[in-house]
Amino acid sequence: MAGGIILAQLALTLSEIRHIDASSIQALQRAEDASRATVDALRRAEASPFEACSEGDLAILRNIAYANNYVADLGRIEQGAVRCTALWGRLEQATGLPEPHYQARGGFKVWSNQAIWRTRYMSNLVALNHSLAISSPSTFDLNRFYQDVSLRITNGDGTHTYAQREGLRYNPSGAIELLPGIDITECSPDMAICAQASAHLHWFALAQPLSFLAVLAGSGLLGALAYLVYLRLRRHQGVLQKLREGIASDEIVLLYQPIVCVRDLSLKGYEALARWRPADEPEIGPDIFVPLAAQNRLSTALAKVVLARALREMHDLLQADPSLVLAVNTEVADIEDTDFIDFALELTTPAPGLRPQLHLEVTERADIRSPLFTRNIEVLRQAGFAIWIDDFGTGSANLSHLSYAQFDGIKIDRLFTSALSTGSPLRSVVPNLLRLATELELKVVIEGIETEEQLRLIRGIAPQIHAQGWLFSKAMELAEVLQQRQPYTLEAFGLAA
Repeated sequence: MAGGIILAQLALTLSEIRHIDASSIQALQRAEDASRATVDALRRAEASPFEACSEGDLAILRNIAYANNYVADLGRIEQGAVRCTALWGRLEQATGLPEPHYQARGGFKVWSNQAIWRTRYMSNLVALNHSLAISSPSTFDLNRFYQDVSLRITNGDGTHTYAQREGLRYNPSGAIELLPGIDITECSPDMAICAQASAHLHWFALAQPLSFLAVLAGSGLLGALAYLVYLRLRRHQGVLQKLREGIASDEIVLLYQPIVCVRDLSLKGYEALARWRPADEPEIGPDIFVPLAAQNRLSTALAKVVLARALREMHDLLQADPSLVLAVNTEVADIEDTDFIDFALELTTPAPGLRPQLHLEVTERADIRSPLFTRNIEVLRQAGFAIWIDDFGTGSANLSHLSYAQFDGIKIDRLFTSALSTGSPLRSVVPNLLRLATELELKVVIEGIETEEQLRLIRGIAPQIHAQGWLFSKAMELAEVLQQRQPYTLEAFGLAA
């Protein structure tokens, strides 16, 4: 019995350590992305040819802010005070800034956890010369799976804290907290940024005598610490090879999230969402393995597997209803890869009529202005595929990039959706994005609809667009999709036809 209890406790402890470790990795990646995006926004703002706070200058600041996932607003500083911002225009009264909390390399000044004027939000401010970037308050809202982990983002030597978040108390039913907490720190090899994740380990109480529990806790903790050392050595050596093997051995599976029409909630299609399910191990989310694939030139291999599986699983459903669409995520590198283009064309040769129903969504993580990207986009569109920009307004591309290639539609990120029903300055961005899409004759899907209030607001702004979100359904297994038959009605959400 004692051996069984020890093994059960060890399994729980190892699972928690891996959970904390994954949280630190994701937090560091988010911090790196936010830092690069903020630096890029400030340098582009400094290059404005217009007089500070003029209409031309404010237009440039708005374009930069709208196209940046991690910058909620951009402003101009004069004599230590903010004179104007992209979202609020010229301020009637300049807002003074205190002394910066930290001076970073390159002349950047940082204010941490600073109140944002005219809102109830707190966020980081970063200044370069006469330009000021206000970080998005949702920058470190990680996957909900990691909400129980406390996070701390610091500079390289840990002397300044950029952001800090307390994790929710994690108490599984029947668990008592006897083991200590654990901290895992990840530091960027390229940037002076570190992410520390911490959470409590838990003891599953199967035996009551305290002396026996203390012995078992010691055994579990020693085993967990030993495994942590092994895990950190193995993670840098074997994860990449494991992902290669997972892609080759069909460990990448798909879930499907419905897409509906905002006007009448009719079912319009599905987005294929990849998940990695290694044999005999917990599922790994795309926030971990998709960036890993992109950084190690596995993106195209992953995209091929996802496209082939999605078409195989949804072929009959698409053929039975030509009005349904199937959205599949791709990277800029995939579209630039001639091998992927040939693969997509060959894969759909037996049923070319399905190509207009396949929406290839390109994520804006890289420059989309290359001649190769533009040429391959045109090849795909002439063959019948629809090409969309995913997470529009939150990636590295800006609004002007729409002129470099012809797209069929855009997907508006959940960041803007969540701002609709709050006091966030971002709430004004959605109508502007929809107006832009209308002018450019682009179709629109808005993501992240989670409340009836958000649905009502979107119906009031743009009833002709499509939407997806947890209000309608979470991502579903294939078997659930095949059983689904027009499950959404206006009456169910208290809306009139």
